Amino acid sequence: MSFSIFFVLITQFLIGFGLITRLRPVANGYSLLGLSMLMGLGISSGLPFLLEFTHLPIARAPLFIGLALLACLSLIGLRHRGAYLRSLFPRSHLTVRLGELPFLAFWGYLLFISAWKCAWYPNLPFDTIVGPDLVATFAVKEHTLVSSVFTSHLPSVSVFSNQPFYAPFTAMQQVLYLLAADGVGPYAFGKIWLTILVISFGLFMYAELRTQIHPLLAGLLITLLACSPELFAYTFLVQTDWANAAFFVAGVVLLQTYLNDQQRGAFTAGMLFLALSCWTRTETILFIPIGSLLIVAQTVAARRILAIQDAALLLLVCSIPVLFWNYGFLRGYVPLPPHTHLGSIHAAPTSYVGNLLTIFQGMTEQVVFHDTYWNYAVYVFFAITLLNLVFFRDTRGLSTLFWIFGMYMLFGLLILHVDGANIPYTFRRGFFKLLLLMYVYPGSSSLFLWLSGWLSHWEGQSVKPAH
Repeated sequence: MSFSIFFVLITQFLIGFGLITRLRPVANGYSLLGLSMLMGLGISSGLPFLLEFTHLPIARAPLFIGLALLACLSLIGLRHRGAYLRSLFPRSHLTVRLGELPFLAFWGYLLFISAWKCAWYPNLPFDTIVGPDLVATFAVKEHTLVSSVFTSHLPSVSVFSNQPFYAPFTAMQQVLYLLAADGVGPYAFGKIWLTILVISFGLFMYAELRTQIHPLLAGLLITLLACSPELFAYTFLVQTDWANAAFFVAGVVLLQTYLNDQQRGAFTAGMLFLALSCWTRTETILFIPIGSLLIVAQTVAARRILAIQDAALLLLVCSIPVLFWNYGFLRGYVPLPPHTHLGSIHAAPTSYVGNLLTIFQGMTEQVVFHDTYWNYAVYVFFAITLLNLVFFRDTRGLSTLFWIFGMYMLFGLLILHVDGANIPYTFRRGFFKLLLLMYVYPGSSSLFLWLSGWLSHWEGQSVKPAH
């Protein structure tokens, strides 16, 4: 790995580490490490815009200086967080059990394949080639975000492609790592950020599950996700969807931590991650009201004014990246011609309910229960949920189920009303968010808590000395 790529990685981590340590949203060291890298990736994606608006070139020197300054600013004052950091890294929390080693070896094998494909092959998906990678390549080549992609190419074609107008996170990460690689070496295609993002989110999710349930059960859940063919494929195919799912699910988990513990740092961190998910895919803003509804429903009885303020603040903060990109930058800063088509909303069709039910049927048949995409992951989730609700009469994790059900319904409305939204692409890749949430749910379920207790008891019995 070249020094420049290592420099970008370490500064991104430090940017996120400083902010996450200030907020103190987690009580586990591994979770802190994963969230720090995720947050650093998200925040650093705004740096090319800062260079653009200050009339500095999109080039290596300004970029590296900007990353270094952001890292320094993020780390200022962290000496007062020493006690918090020490509490996250006790030996008991860091110890890896013998039973976890097979899982770690298997995940390492899959990650090796994913990382190799990500580094070795150029971008292959059509949406990426004519979208984020095209925008990034010409931004690096012409040293400006307002490149000839927007000023010359798009105005000259009769039918506009919407891919260059995708939410900017993916394109901005490509900009950062294309500049760092400088066109040479095994990372010349600028895709290593995706591997780092997958590892960071996986570390966070496993660490969170591991603190709630037995590591053996946590390992099984992560393995089921890792063996989902579609989810695995997009760990090396650069698109907007894996990053979107990672930011979104991290935000949902932290928001639920806030609702459980009333910890303001978790609320702020969760809100920022949900905003970053809107920075990766614009339609994600449609799902944010679910979080606002949960905030009001679960906290309004105790703190009415604060509940309403938090719900409104969540909507406001998550709207900022959507408004900035779609209206501030694309419709304001970039000189697009007036006939540019950036998407539109359909009116209600005549047979509204019938069309909507047909869409839901297609979503279920073509995506949800398509085992070629997800293997057994969806079936296992429904089995766990059924056992919880029927035999344990479990009310834990209902918020996560509400997220899953609400997003499923909103995806149907999105496909019905929005131009370009469809089942084979929009919902299939958007289903990543639902699938990851499906495996967040068991961590708080009575079934898995009972199984964890049984496994711990069995382990305790098995190590007792014979009398």
